[in-house]
Order: sequence, then C-alpha cells, then structure tokens
Amino acid sequence: MTASVPGSPRPPGAVLPTEVTSFVGRRQERADLRQRLGRFRLVTLVGVGGVGKTRLALRTATEVRGEFPDGVWFVELAQLRDPDLLAHQLAATLGCSAPADRTVLSTLVRHLNERRLLLVLDNCEHLADACADLVDRLLRACPRLRVLATSRESLRVESECTYLVTPFSVPERSSISERGASGGDAAALFLDRARAVWPGFDLTQDDRDAIGDICRLVDGIPLAIELAAVRLRALSPAEVLRLLHEGSEVLRHDGRRMPERRRTLRGCIDWSFDLCTDAEQRLWARLSVFAGGFELDAVQGICQGPGLSEPVVDLILSLVDKSILMPEPGSGKARFRLLEMLRQYGYEKLRDSGEDTTMRRAHRDWFLDLATRAEAGLLGTDRRQWLHRLRRDHANLQRAMAYSIDAHDHAQGRAMARSLQHYWVADGRFDEGRTWLARFLRADDGTVLDRLQTVHAAGWLATLQGDTVASAAILRQGAQLAASSDDASAAALITQLDGMDALYTGQPVATEHLELALERFRRVGDVDRQLETLALLTVAAALSPAPVEAGRYHAECGALARSRREPALRLYTAWPYALAVWRSGDVEAALSSARDALSFAASRSDQLSLALCLETIAWIEAGRGRQVNAAVLLGAADRLWSRMGTSTAAFPGLFRFRRDCETDCRRLLGDGPFEAARVRGAELTPEQACSRGRGQHEEGAPPGVAGGIAEGGPLSAAGLTRREREVAGLLALGRTNREIAMELMIAPRTAESHVHQVLSKLGFHSRAKVTVWLADQLRGAPETTAS
Repeated sequence: MTASVPGSPRPPGAVLPTEVTSFVGRRQERADLRQRLGRFRLVTLVGVGGVGKTRLALRTATEVRGEFPDGVWFVELAQLRDPDLLAHQLAATLGCSAPADRTVLSTLVRHLNERRLLLVLDNCEHLADACADLVDRLLRACPRLRVLATSRESLRVESECTYLVTPFSVPERSSISERGASGGDAAALFLDRARAVWPGFDLTQDDRDAIGDICRLVDGIPLAIELAAVRLRALSPAEVLRLLHEGSEVLRHDGRRMPERRRTLRGCIDWSFDLCTDAEQRLWARLSVFAGGFELDAVQGICQGPGLSEPVVDLILSLVDKSILMPEPGSGKARFRLLEMLRQYGYEKLRDSGEDTTMRRAHRDWFLDLATRAEAGLLGTDRRQWLHRLRRDHANLQRAMAYSIDAHDHAQGRAMARSLQHYWVADGRFDEGRTWLARFLRADDGTVLDRLQTVHAAGWLATLQGDTVASAAILRQGAQLAASSDDASAAALITQLDGMDALYTGQPVATEHLELALERFRRVGDVDRQLETLALLTVAAALSPAPVEAGRYHAECGALARSRREPALRLYTAWPYALAVWRSGDVEAALSSARDALSFAASRSDQLSLALCLETIAWIEAGRGRQVNAAVLLGAADRLWSRMGTSTAAFPGLFRFRRDCETDCRRLLGDGPFEAARVRGAELTPEQACSRGRGQHEEGAPPGVAGGIAEGGPLSAAGLTRREREVAGLLALGRTNREIAMELMIAPRTAESHVHQVLSKLGFHSRAKVTVWLADQLRGAPETTAS
C-alpha cells in the first residue's frame, strides 16, 4: 500500500485509509475491477451517492497493490472546492512539490513518468472537468500510470472504462437466516452493523421481516442500510421501519468525524442535487411522478414543458451519467428508474415548485391513453408486446388510477379500469381488477352507460373468479341500470353478463341469453363484444350434450377475426373448440387442437388461456393412458391458477373433467406418485410447462409412440402389460432406467425389472432394438427379429 520512491520520505497520503468497519460482500465486483485494472489504464466507479464506491475502490486497491511497485496512492477530493488546486493536491499527496521554475503539471509528469503506480482519486464528481483534464494529460505522458477513480458521473476521458456500482440486491421477505447469509449482501451488512452497536442482538422472525423490508425500502443502498442499522442502539427493527415509512430523519449518523454530506442520507442526496443543472433538477423532480420504471416515450409525453432548456433525451442521458437514473436492463426498450429515496426527494422538490398536481394529472392522462391503446392492441397481433408493456408499467397504471380517486375524477378512472379489463383477465389479476372497479363504482356519478360498462367489467371478473355471491349482486345492479336506459348497448351488455353467469353456474338458459346478446351486439355493430360472446357460446356448446355445435361458433369467430384482419382473435375460441372435439370422441384431433391452442396462448403470453389449455391437455392425456404426464400438467396448471386466485372449481361444468382426471390418475398411479408428479409440474416454469403440454419432452420419439403403447397397439399385441407398455414407450424415447423410474414414479429396481421383462417378451437383447421395432410396427413394416 505504500510508495517505494527511492530517496524520498513517505508522505502521509502514501498509505491507503485503514478500514474501520468490516467489508461486506461485493466479491464479484472486486473480481471484475481487478480484471478491468489489468486491461484499462483508467477505471471509473460510478454510482449513486451512498452506494459504496469509495469502500469498493479502497478494497480493490488493497487487493492489487502488489502489482504496483511504486505504490497505491489515495487522493480524497470531497473537501476540495477549487479546481485550480487539484494538481497541487495531487502533488502534495505524492510528495513532489514544484520548484519555482516549473509548473505543477510538469512536475507531476516528471515524477510519474517512469513509475508504475496506481492513483485512487475519490469523489471526482464536483471537479469532473478538472479531473478529466488532469487525468487525460497524465495518462498520455506517463505510460506506466493507472488511475482508479470514484465519481457520480464518468470523467468522459478517452479510453476510460466506467464501472457502474449498483446497490446491494435486496432479500426476499422471510429469507433472512440467523446469520443473514441467505438474505444476500444487504441483510449481511445490516446485521454486521447492527451487532457492532448491539453485540447481543438476536433475530426473531419479526425482526427478519422488518430488516428485509428496510433493505427493500432503501433500495439496498449500503449507506442507508448502515445508518438504519445504527439505530438499533435504541430502536427495534420494526420501529426503524415505521419511522422510515413516516419520512423521519432516522437515517442520520451522529458520528463526530463523519463528513456532513454523509452524516445523513438526505445530505448525500442534497450533494447530488446540487451537482445538477437547473434543467436536470427540474426533470428529476418531474420524474418523481412515476412509480417503478418508465420508458422514454412516457417521459417525453409527461415531463416535457417549460423550464427544460434542453431536449428530454439529452437530460435523461445526463441524469444517467450522474447516477441519478438507473437503466433497467432486459425490457427491449430503453427503460429507467429512480431509486425510491431519490424519487421521494424529487417529489418533495416537485411539491415545493407547485407542479405536483399538474404533473400527476399529466401522468394519469398519458397512462389512460396507454391503457386505451392497449385495449385495442390486446385484440391484435401485437398482443404479447402490449401485455409486456402493461406488465412493465403496472405500478404506473396503479398510480394513475390512484390519482383519479384522489382527484375525485371517477369518470376517467372508470374509463382506465375498463380499458385494463382484458389485461387483468389475460394476466389473471382478478382480485386487483375487482378492487379498482369496486372503488370507482362507489362514486355515484357518471352516465348510466358509463357505470353499466364498469359494472359489466366487474361482473366479468367476479364470474371468472367463481365468486357467485358477488357476481349475482353485480348482475342485479347492472339490471337496474339497464332498465333505466334506452341504449341498445346497455341491454346487450347486461344480457351477455346474464348469459355468462348462467354458463358458469350451470343453468340451461345460458345459450339462450348469449344468443340474444350476440344478436344485440350485431345490431349495434360492436364486433369486440360479438367475439367475446362467440367465445362464451363455444364454451357452452362444448359442455352441452351436442358438443359438435361448438364448431359453428368457432368458425364464425374465425371468420369475424379474419374480416378484421386480426387472426389473433381466434384465441377466444381455440381452447373450447379443442374441448368440444375431445368430447365428440376424436381424441387425437382434440390433442392436436389443444396443443395448437396452447402454442397460440403461449405466443400471446395469456396466463388464463395457458392454464385452461394445460388442464384440457391433461384431461386428454389421462384418457390416452398417460397418467404421469396428466398429473404433471395438472400441477403446472395449478401453479397458474394459484397465481390468479381462481381455478376450474369456479366453473362446475369444467371442474367435473378436472375431478375425473385426477381420480383416474390417483387410482392408476397411487396417491404418492400422483402427488409427486403434480408437485413436479408445479415447479415447472410456464415455458417448461408449455413444452411439456406440446409434447416436446418426447422430442426424438418415433412417430406415434403413444399409439404404440395404447391398448390394442403392437406392444399390447406382443403381450405387454399396461406398465410394461409405458416402459417400452420410454425405452423408445431413449430413457435410462433411472429416468424411467423418475418418469413413472417407481423405484429404480422396479424400473430395471420392467425393462428386463419388456426385452424378454419382445425377444431383444438391445434396448435400441425397441425403438427400431416399434417404429417399424407403427409404419406397418415387417417385424424386426432379435439378433
């Protein structure tokens, strides 16, 4: 850590500051920085104030000091205000004062020219231009010099490598262990600092939950975590959390030697705010109206206006450079967010400026327009993209609706909530949608049609969730509203809702009501409602004694979708049509249709349709003797149902198929193996579940293996039992004995015994012969003899 300049005394700045508290985490970051220091001559750590740039730089410098024979030199710049004194500060640290006949810069160059050393320049942000100029000159003149800098914005020097220091990852709720190890670096830091001030600190479950909430509330910023942990001298974690929620100045450090700008988190943020231009400060304040992340189009649509002397894009990029805004990776479009502490600070500034109401209204209006455009987009070929956008902006949509309630602007709120109905259904957010709709319906204002459309949306969600009491009450409310209006659309809406309620409660009048609603929607030219009603009629027909009738509604829906040049709308009837084909007796055609519907639902990222398709395929698979696969698919569907807060139990007409499927699987597999398979399915991701449902886990199988193992197939004719046929089918897929045991939920020794029996009955000595023989049998080729 010390310089080794021959013949010169070691100046005080030659030693890196000693760590007075333990260093926690950042293992990957330290490895990254060591690697970058080996490749680049200037590495700048950038990040928001309090994120731990200085500690990380010091620890990294300590770890690489052996690579610099002329020392690692630390230069603290936080207290330096005059940029003209920067070179003098560096010279004083290095102990190379300039003689009268030479400039400070030339002295530094001469001193550093042949030395291999590392300079650590800490807190460069307020002297960024001066630091950039000095570092650039020194690097060009001194080939063995390397610089590690910390700053809230990059120095923008040629060949500079910037390294973004992000906050600690925050723990999941209730994931913190006694030592904090499972809670990640954020929890480990909190517990380390807490036990420094309270050595006997013992974690209860309530403490763990509160600590996790504190770490999340401060976005994992190390300085904030440390300041919160220090408060455990006098307060419990729950009390610290409460004070944080109340906006208290609890995050204040009373250390006498602490720099003022680090004495409180507020002081740290003040420092960042003061480094911004007027336009950057104004945009920072306006960005505080967003909740969560935001994209560039939203910023331009909401925040553009008086006081911004530069284009919004330029200001956004500048705030990113200054570590105020954090880029959000992985969304496909440029997306940013303010850390929560910075957002709260910005909103205080927005209130002080008197712009808060104007900006919140602008925010609401922009996201109302987004929801309206998304409503149409969800019915088109861009459905998946719109669903992703709404998911990314979910918090902003909630904030926009909350403003409508706060401002008593219920008409705009109802319009927005109705526009989000398809999103809530597709994503399974029934509880949330019903909550917002109920809030807006409490306000007794607006036109009859406005309120009726909102009642209709609420009734649709309640019915899908199986809440018969609520749906009946909503239906009565809708009937009263429709009776007070002579609008044909009002009558059509309540008739459709009546038919849907009858369908879900198993009443025989469902088709009659839905046919009447369809006719009324035709009269008023509401194509979207026609498509909805045709989907409900397809379900009604699929469950009726004459399921073949579903084909008529399915075909009409397809023709209507094509007329609008929106083929994606066939998603409405794809699933119930597959159900109808299955009930008509054509099992293979039904499986093909259901898998096609599953692929279509997956391509549109529709959670409700995914769950229904997985269930239907499970029912079909159980009838084909593939009980293990059926049980796995039921588990995968259950995971989706649980997330949505509903299930097929909400729909008695469908639940009987689920019940029969589960009963059949339990009888043939046994309760233990069935539950094991179902749990395995519940652990699948949606992508894995779709792959399983489409039969892609059988990729590489001979064509028609399922037919080969079915009753009456060639394996059955060869005298194999049902279990042996399943084993033979898995052998044909190339499964090992262990994989067969796992697939069929049997013991490995039992699987080995079944394999021996299969080979013996078929007269083969090679497992591979099973694949060839079965493929030949299914193609009608002569029987292959054993060798």
